[in-house]
Amino acid sequence: MTVMFWPVVVFMAVSLAIGIYTYTQVRGSGTRYAVCGKSLPFVVVGTTLMAQAVDGNSTLGAVSISYTGSVWGGLMISLGLGASLFIVGRWLASPLNRMNLLTLPEFFYRRYGKATELLVSVLTIVSFTVLIAGNLSAVGWVLSVVSGSSYLPALIVATIVIVTYTIAGGLYSAVWTDFLQVYAALVGFVAAAIWLLSTRGLDAMVAAVPAATVDLSSLVSRESGALVNWSGMLALAFGNAMALDFMERVFAARDGRTAQRGCYYSGAMTMLIGVCVAVVGLAGVASVQGAADPRMVLPAMAVDVLPYWIGVLVFVGVLGASMSTANGAILVISVVLARNVVQRWRAETVSDGGMLRLSRLMALPTAVAAGLVAWVRPEPGILLIVAFDIVVAGCVVPLFAGVYWPKANRYGAVASILTGTSARLIAHFMTPPEWAGLDTLVPPLLSAAAFYVTCQLTWRSEESRHYVLTEVVGEGA
Repeated sequence: MTVMFWPVVVFMAVSLAIGIYTYTQVRGSGTRYAVCGKSLPFVVVGTTLMAQAVDGNSTLGAVSISYTGSVWGGLMISLGLGASLFIVGRWLASPLNRMNLLTLPEFFYRRYGKATELLVSVLTIVSFTVLIAGNLSAVGWVLSVVSGSSYLPALIVATIVIVTYTIAGGLYSAVWTDFLQVYAALVGFVAAAIWLLSTRGLDAMVAAVPAATVDLSSLVSRESGALVNWSGMLALAFGNAMALDFMERVFAARDGRTAQRGCYYSGAMTMLIGVCVAVVGLAGVASVQGAADPRMVLPAMAVDVLPYWIGVLVFVGVLGASMSTANGAILVISVVLARNVVQRWRAETVSDGGMLRLSRLMALPTAVAAGLVAWVRPEPGILLIVAFDIVVAGCVVPLFAGVYWPKANRYGAVASILTGTSARLIAHFMTPPEWAGLDTLVPPLLSAAAFYVTCQLTWRSEESRHYVLTEVVGEGA
């Protein structure tokens, strides 16, 4: 047990208490559970989006990547996440908010039909299960460090706490706990970066690390990993347009303008935190020598290098950021399973109250599956990139085209999804190590080609459309 144990325990207990209290806000409604009655103001939308972007992958995982590779490699996680929020804000937030959707796969149902919705639901469920696993892994590691226990018991405790308050309050639990959790991360990492820069100086830290940690070769040289870094950032930037948790907050905003402004605010704050994390990662390379496990570099910095109160904020910041993202992702997967899979493919309609019960039930297998992935492969930074590689390969093109291209139809959407996903799976096994990164970049291009050609060949035979395009694209798009 370390000196960080009780602050972390208190933080988790307060988060659990707040989350359980939000049970009173749901009021037996599946719609309130999923999107808070579509009433969120700007500051809440911006904060909750930031809480989903800033997580264990972009903090603990980014520092691990900085330690084993370069600071730029770790920073590009936050840059990709921040860029994705600007992309969503500029092109998707306003039109999708006006559609009054409850889940992102529902857009594909209205635009392309039932079969396409099922394909997208399956892919995003797989993707977000991996995302949850990355964040449960981060929480588990923090708990194991502060308690002195092994990783597995800490992972089990983390999973139980998060799924409990997710089931209780749905999106309300995410909204109420996000303010505590993400602003702890913001204050902690900003304070850590300021303290390190003022006491050590940037030049001194740069001089104390290997040249490969800070030079630009990881951005411009394929041999130094530039292709991997850029492909990962692009996958995050565009793949997060398919982020179920991002879009749930966009749908819950009270109007399109609010959703758009919330995206811009959260994008800027995500990049700010990413820069601060990069400073901590740089100091970690200089201060923590010979770490056998790079995932322990950030905890070592918090305990042994930073002042106690800043170390506590960093610890609870990583914990809170990871908890908020895992909470939001468990919620959206459970709602997608309930609404877009179970309800859509059964004969009778499920009532609003029945949908609430079903959504809560679906959270349990979701948490178990993510926990198993986190136990088998506890790699926060890598898991995030893998998660969005899955969806960027096949689903992003039909999403954007469905909003902006009148000829987009279900035949093109299915061709695009199958082509992109199949190409990504094949590329995973066929791409030579020296060309790693192309397995991320090429499949979306093939997906776009399949979509365009198929739509051009079939759009005149489309029997009906699920909505009128001019009703979706409007002011703010």
